[in-house]
Amino acid sequence: MRRYIALTSVLAALVAAIGCNHVGGKCDCGYNPSDYQISGPTNPYPSAPVPAAKPTPPKGGGNE
Repeated sequence: MRRYIALTSVLAALVAAIGCNHVGGKCDCGYNPSDYQISGPTNPYPSAPVPAAKPTPPKGGGNE
């Protein structure tokens, strides 16, 4: 049981030491300004239905 606890402790320390590093070695946990610009939140869909557009009546005049 002591070996199991020791092995678990060592593996937990190893995982904690690795952290969020990407396979390529660059840390991908935080924001790096040279990577991309963070845009503001956007609404992907309208919050209310859009009313149907009514066709405009032709202007009267002339032959009518």
